[in-house]
Amino acid sequence: MKKFFVSMVIAFSALVMLNGCIVSEDKLTDKVTKGIVEYEQEQGNHLEVIDLKLEKSEGKGYKGVLTGKLNDKDVTYDVTVDDSGDDFDVDWELRQ
Repeated sequence: MKKFFVSMVIAFSALVMLNGCIVSEDKLTDKVTKGIVEYEQEQGNHLEVIDLKLEKSEGKGYKGVLTGKLNDKDVTYDVTVDDSGDDFDVDWELRQ
């Protein structure tokens, strides 16, 4: 009975940790999307984000691809996120 209880606690802890990672990655994706849209607005552009896919790279970094419409033209950006500090640094480059 004791082994069963311990394994249930470990399984539940793993589930909670996994769920925490998913939520934080969703929040990161939302913040990155908002930051890129706000930057483009400051430049006088209109960016409608269709999708942003981020994947964990090395350390606390992420790489991904943002697709959308910039001033009604289809665009794709390569996105790099460094989440190692208190805040995160985002770099993006328009694919040609």
